[in-house]
Amino acid sequence: MTTAGRTYTITEHDPGCDSDEEIAELIALGNEMQAQIFPEDPPTPIAQGIAVRRAEPKTHRRWSFRATDDQGRLVAEAGSSVDPDHDDNPDMLWVHINVAAAHRRRGIGSRLLSELVALAGRERRSRIVGMTTDRLAGGAPFAREVGAEAKQRWHVNHLPLGEVDRPMLERWVSEAPERAPDYELIGWDGPVPEEYIGNWVDLVPVMNTAPLDDLQVNDFTMTEARVREGERLRAAAGGDRWTLIARHRDGTWAGLHDVAYNPSTPKVVWVGMTGVRPEHRGRALGKWLKAAMTLRVLDERPQVTEIRTGNADSNAAMLGINTAMGYRPLIAQTTWELSVDAAASRLRMRGVQSC
Repeated sequence: MTTAGRTYTITEHDPGCDSDEEIAELIALGNEMQAQIFPEDPPTPIAQGIAVRRAEPKTHRRWSFRATDDQGRLVAEAGSSVDPDHDDNPDMLWVHINVAAAHRRRGIGSRLLSELVALAGRERRSRIVGMTTDRLAGGAPFAREVGAEAKQRWHVNHLPLGEVDRPMLERWVSEAPERAPDYELIGWDGPVPEEYIGNWVDLVPVMNTAPLDDLQVNDFTMTEARVREGERLRAAAGGDRWTLIARHRDGTWAGLHDVAYNPSTPKVVWVGMTGVRPEHRGRALGKWLKAAMTLRVLDERPQVTEIRTGNADSNAAMLGINTAMGYRPLIAQTTWELSVDAAASRLRMRGVQSC
C-alpha cells in the first residue's frame, strides 16, 4: 500500500516461527506503545521478551500481521491468538492493533483491521473484541470509525504507597477476626502448591462474577494445565506472585487475592485477582485480603512506589474498597466489540481490503 508518499508492505506471520531478531522488533514496537501508556515505566528488556515468547504454549494458535515501511522497518502490528483447549467463546476473536506514532492516520490501522476481519471470517468468528486507552488518543476514534461499539468502560487504578494510611490497613487486619470469626488467611509465593491446585482451580472462576457491563461472554473455564501454562510464562519473564486465600473453618476456600512483581519494573506491583464467593460476602473478606497483602508489600518490597489494578467502572464493591485504601484512576480503558460482517462491509465501502 502507498499513502502520504510512503510505501508499506503488510505480511502475515506465524509468531511461533519468529527469529530472535523478529521478536526483538516486536518488543521494540511494544516498548514504543508502552512508553506512551506508562511513560514512568522502564521498557521491557529484549531478552525477557524473547524468553516469554519462547515459553508460549505450542498448542495455542497465533496470528500476526505486520506492516513495514519502504526501508523494511516494522511500523505496525496486529494479531490474535486462540487456545483451542480453552476456547470459551468460539464466536469471538480478541485482537490488538499497534501503530507507531509517526505512521498513524495513514490507513495502516484499517488495512491491519481488514486482515483481522478476514482472519475472523476464516475462523468462523462473528465478532472481534479489543481495547483502547485514553493514553493513545487515536484508539477510540478509530474504533468508532470502523463501527465498533463500546461494551465496557474500566480503569487502571493505582495506589501510591507513599500515601497509604497504614494504621487503617492494620485496623482492617486486626478487626477481621471479629467480622469474620470463622475464617483464616493462608497463602504462598510463586506457583500454586500441588496440594492446593484442586482448590485453586475450583476458586478462580469466582472471577466470572465480576461485572462486564454490556460485554456478553461465556464464563471462562480453569484447569490445572491452564494454571501451569501461566506460571511458566511468569517464570520466563522472571516475575513472582504472592497469593492469599480466605479459608472457612470447614475447609471451603471463600476468597482470593494475588499480586505480581517483576524486577524489570521495580517500582510497580500489579494486582492479579481479588474475588470472594457470593455466599461468603458481607464479612469484609476482600478488605482483609487486600489490607494484609498491601502491608506485606510495604514491608518486603520497599522499592515499590505504587500498586496498580484494573477495575470495571461498574464494580462498585471493589471500587469501594479501593477508594477507601487510596486508589485513584490512572488510565481510562474501553473494551470494544465489532461485528465481523458489519466491519467487512464498512471496510469495503472505504475501499480497504485484505491482501
